[in-house]
Formats: sequence, structure tokens, C-alpha cells
Amino acid sequence: MIDLRFPTTLFTMQLVADAAESGRSTVSSTELAAKLDNNPSFVRSLAAPLVRDGLLTSVRGRSGGLGLARSASDITLREIYRSAIADKRIWDQRDEMPHVCEVTTKACRYFETLTDEIEDAVVAMLGDKTLSDSLADLRKLPFVDD
Repeated sequence: MIDLRFPTTLFTMQLVADAAESGRSTVSSTELAAKLDNNPSFVRSLAAPLVRDGLLTSVRGRSGGLGLARSASDITLREIYRSAIADKRIWDQRDEMPHVCEVTTKACRYFETLTDEIEDAVVAMLGDKTLSDSLADLRKLPFVDD
């Protein structure tokens, strides 16, 4: 099953950042849920690690909602990624195979090394982009309504 936590978390952060640029300090979980085609409790569960990690603030009450804890230009996509996925790796590896030859003996260790290199490259690239950059890049895309 494909893990959609990072893209959904990034979309959430972009929506909150867009609202902040428009002068709104918070966005309700109901509004975010409608835009993400989901429910408010899902949005709140998605936001919990972001609040814990100091990327979002959460204000309770009738006029409450989620807001950026820091400027969008001070939040990297790496921070959002790490908060969204916690300790989960990009790819899971197979369980050990029977050690009947060199390939089956070393394949799992090789894949783990390969995955570590890929993870390092992805995390480094995400560290070079901010939430603000992502909104600017998003706005350069042509508007296409599916």
C-alpha cells in the first residue's frame, strides 16, 4: 500500500501557509478537511505531529484552528516529511531470505544500504526547499481542472 502521509501533510501545510499569506492566522480543521476531501478528525490526527514538532499551532474554540508556528520561509519540506512519516522508511525491505547462495545471503543488506542512500538523497533535497518555496513552485504550475 502506498503511504500518502507526506503528500497529504504537505498539502495541509500549503493550505495553512496560503491562508497565512492572506492574513488568516488559523484555518479550521473543517475547512481543511473539505479541501482535502476528508473529515476533520483525520485532519486533526494528521496535524498532531506537526503541532508536536513545532510546525503548526493549534488554537481551540469557535474561532480556533491550525496556524503556522513559524514563517513558511523558515519551515523546510524535510521538517514536514520527518514529522509526517516519523521513523518509517521510504521502502520496506523483505524479511530475510534463506541463505542458499551469495545473492540470497546479501540481498537484504544490499537493499538496506540502497534504501539508506535513497533516503539520504530525498531528505537532503527536501531540506533545500521551504514551505514558502513549495507554494511558489505550486503557483507556477498551470491551472488544470480534472
